[in-house]
Amino acid sequence: MMFRKDLSKQYLPDKFISMNGKIHVRQLSKTRAVLYHLYPGAIIVLSFILFTPILMNYHYPPQLGIMASVVLVAIPLFISHLSRAKKKEAAKSFWQLNGYKNKLSTGKLILFSFGLVVFMFLTWGITQPLNKFISNKLLGWLPGWFTVQDFNGYSRQMILVTLSINLFVNGLLAPVIEEFYFRGYLLPRMARWGKWSFVLNAVLFSLYHFWQPYVYLTLILALTPMIWLVWKTRDLRLAIVTHCLLNIVGALLSFGLVLK
Repeated sequence: MMFRKDLSKQYLPDKFISMNGKIHVRQLSKTRAVLYHLYPGAIIVLSFILFTPILMNYHYPPQLGIMASVVLVAIPLFISHLSRAKKKEAAKSFWQLNGYKNKLSTGKLILFSFGLVVFMFLTWGITQPLNKFISNKLLGWLPGWFTVQDFNGYSRQMILVTLSINLFVNGLLAPVIEEFYFRGYLLPRMARWGKWSFVLNAVLFSLYHFWQPYVYLTLILALTPMIWLVWKTRDLRLAIVTHCLLNIVGALLSFGLVLK
């Protein structure tokens, strides 16, 4: 801990700093760190607002709008940003941009991931009444499809198609690219924030979900322990496995409710 504390005082924007004495990471200014967290979400929500009414005209549920935004906008956007960062930092590959290359033992990786997923589901369940209150009372001015959280009014076949796409997009594709960008790339470059860097990363990542403003508090509470563990262990795999597992289990539970 002394090593981390001492180094945090030396971090400067656009300077290369040793991470665990092995990996050198170019630090971001505080302004850039905040901007890089939020601007992708702003672009994604704009595409969500554009795609969703069009898809609904063809009788697809609004949930498909955000999946279209992820595939057509979010992933290309993240890859473009990481490509520019790779060039700027003279990295030979995307993987070199990852500041968290430590490897937990397989046992710890599995234990931490499952424990975090259980905690996240509990947090989600406990905060659901608050989320519904925010959605109905505070965000009632938004179009109904913006805050919809169910599939009422859609055919079983259409729901199954949407959930199948969701299983791949939100179960695998989005978590991998998001965790690489937010935890592998951004978090190691936020050392100017010192011991609060993981907290800020959790808050900004939650706010990045502009298309889900009704779950901001849930996201912050559920994600902070995971991000702290990733920051502490410096193992990006923990974030990727946990995020994928969480979304896959959620998708499978949704399948179960439809097929019931």
